[in-house]
Amino acid sequence: EFGGITYLIDMLDRAPPSNVVRDYAGLIADAAVRRRLIKMAGEAMQQARDPEMTGYQVVAQARAELEAAERGAAPEDALFINAHEAAQSRMDRLEMERATGKPKGVQTGLSSIDKRLGGLMPGSVIVMAGRPGMGKTALLGNVLYNAAIRNPKHLFAGFSLEMDADQLNDRALSRLTADQDLRVSFSDIAKVAPLTSFDMEVLHKVKGGIPKNLWLRDRAGVSVEDVSRAVWAMKRKGDLAAIGIDYLQLMRRPALAGRNEASAIGEMTGALKTLAREAKIAIVLLSQLSRAVESRDDKRPQLSDLRESGSIEQDADAVLFPYREVYYLQKSEPKAGTNEHFEWEMQVENLRTTMDVIVAKNRHGSEGTERQRYWAEVDLIADEVAQ
Repeated sequence: EFGGITYLIDMLDRAPPSNVVRDYAGLIADAAVRRRLIKMAGEAMQQARDPEMTGYQVVAQARAELEAAERGAAPEDALFINAHEAAQSRMDRLEMERATGKPKGVQTGLSSIDKRLGGLMPGSVIVMAGRPGMGKTALLGNVLYNAAIRNPKHLFAGFSLEMDADQLNDRALSRLTADQDLRVSFSDIAKVAPLTSFDMEVLHKVKGGIPKNLWLRDRAGVSVEDVSRAVWAMKRKGDLAAIGIDYLQLMRRPALAGRNEASAIGEMTGALKTLAREAKIAIVLLSQLSRAVESRDDKRPQLSDLRESGSIEQDADAVLFPYREVYYLQKSEPKAGTNEHFEWEMQVENLRTTMDVIVAKNRHGSEGTERQRYWAEVDLIADEVAQ
């Protein structure tokens, strides 16, 4: 009975007035959304029974499809924010911050984060990159531990793909001995030879300073999906403010499927940026630098030195390069007993505790360099006025 001239004439005769066509179109669109949801629910049930898929994969797939359905079903005006109203709301928040003195982001006590970036801002991805020996792992550790100590009502988490929990705790305990009469280096703690009774006394004295709101995960080969799952689990425990990942190139990558490495890294950094925004947390991500730095006379890193730099630079809200000039200076020791050697010794001593944190990209503030003090033996980083 369908098709042909008769059918079309019958449709025309039965058509409602044009002034209600929008309402009928709305009914059709609403029915399409409901059919889509019914189909999604059926597929989710099948996937939940599939032994090849983990429960998390099923949930993640369902959530992604549900979010896509939500965006497709939203009225047009629901997809936009009125600029005038948004500006008024923003001004109200700025007035509140000005009146209460409340900082925009979680504070860490380090000028390279607090002064330059405004703290650990929700929704931001902060990349810290450097060649081996520059102290990027130390910088991440100081940021997370300091933030946890200063913000006890927030939760923090660290993903270490290179060090195990014992190594991380050795550094943390050593850091706490910095203001004691006897400092205990983390290398001494890690040695096979037992510590002295004096060392143990100091460590017992400071161990209570390890923050209870910082959680560590030392499993190798973590994927972005693993990080996402852990983040949402932590948010169910409390107000998660920031996580750190050490480091990007050690994370398990998605299947290349004919793509190059840079494309896979781009997918990962893009997913981490989405996670930061959706979970309203700061993600501090360590990354390697290419060997191009070593071939230059000026060893200070540049954005182009980032491995797979395009995607990392694009997705990062800030890029920080910890740089220690003394690391390279120590490799160029002149002949002992000469004037040059004496001057070299003076330079090494002057720069021994100096770390420059180069802010090469800052989406929310100024770029530049912040000089920090770095005591490598106890893994402590502080502002120049400290210690």
